[in-house]
Parts: sequence; C-alpha cells; structure tokens
Amino acid sequence: MQSQEDQGKDRDKGLLEAALFLAAKPLSRTKVAKILGDVSLTYVDCLLDELQEGLAAPGHGVKLHREEGKALLQVKHGYIDAVAHLAPHQDIPRPVLRSLAVIAYNHPMTQADLVKARGNKAYGHVQELIERGLVRAKEHGRTLLLHVTDEFLRYFGLSSIEEFRFHIELPSSENEADKMNR
Repeated sequence: MQSQEDQGKDRDKGLLEAALFLAAKPLSRTKVAKILGDVSLTYVDCLLDELQEGLAAPGHGVKLHREEGKALLQVKHGYIDAVAHLAPHQDIPRPVLRSLAVIAYNHPMTQADLVKARGNKAYGHVQELIERGLVRAKEHGRTLLLHVTDEFLRYFGLSSIEEFRFHIELPSSENEADKMNR
C-alpha cells in the first residue's frame, strides 16, 4: 500500500504529464510549480526527471524534451511517420510547405530571395507561415528577413535548424529543382 506522500507524488506526476500533453507551448518550471499548487522548483525538477526517465523506457511513443528551463512532450522519432498526419499543421498546402522548407534551409532568408526562388505566391505563403507561428519576419531594408521559429523546430521534432539541414535532401539535378519551385 502506498503512503499518502507517494500517492500525492503520483498524482502530481500525472498532473504534470497531462499539463505537458495539453500545452501548446513548452511549460516553464515556474508555470509547472503553479499548476501543481505552488510547489518548489526542486520538487518540479524531481518530477520532470522521473517523468523523463519513465518515458525513455521502451513502449512509450513520446519523450520529455527539456530546454532552457522549459519542458514539453514530443513524439519519438521512430513514431513520427505513423502519426504525423494527426498533427495540427497537416492542412498546410504543399506549396506553402515547400516555401517553408526553402526558408528553413536558407535560414535566415530575405523575402525577396524567396520570391525569386518560389514566385509571387510566396508573399501569401510567408503571411500564412507567420500566422501559424512557424516563421517570423523582421524588416530588412525594403524586404523582410525571414527566420523559422522555435514552434517550427518543435513541430518537426528538431533541436536546431542545423538538424533540419542535415536531414534535408537536395535535388540532384536542375530538372528536380525546377519541379520543387512549382
């Protein structure tokens, strides 16, 4: 039989897991402490460590990712292909995704260069990507300088833009490059 302390810890761990599951963005340790009833950050770290260790075991499709004092749940790489169609950005049209890939590969990139590569429809693509939080733009002379966001990295399960570049396959001929620009 579990002690009341163990039952409380199990409840807190379950609440932590539920909060991370439902959160649209990574949760800070401070936010988690408030959710759990203003507990100490040391206690939050202990719960995060235990949850991370438990999810690392075989048979779990998600992992706990921690970065800069924040935590979120991510799908493990071995499961992404089977469940990616369930993700919230599946409704992004293919041409917009292609523009996003060009931005990510050339990150940062000017909007003018994107339009040269993808055509005038890229203006609309950029607007949609900004609205979805996958790209941010800063004024850069007469154009915009485009950057992918942390949301882009989270959505694709990446830890850095370099990881994206490592996994991207470039077209092997000019013919294929022309197809990509359509």
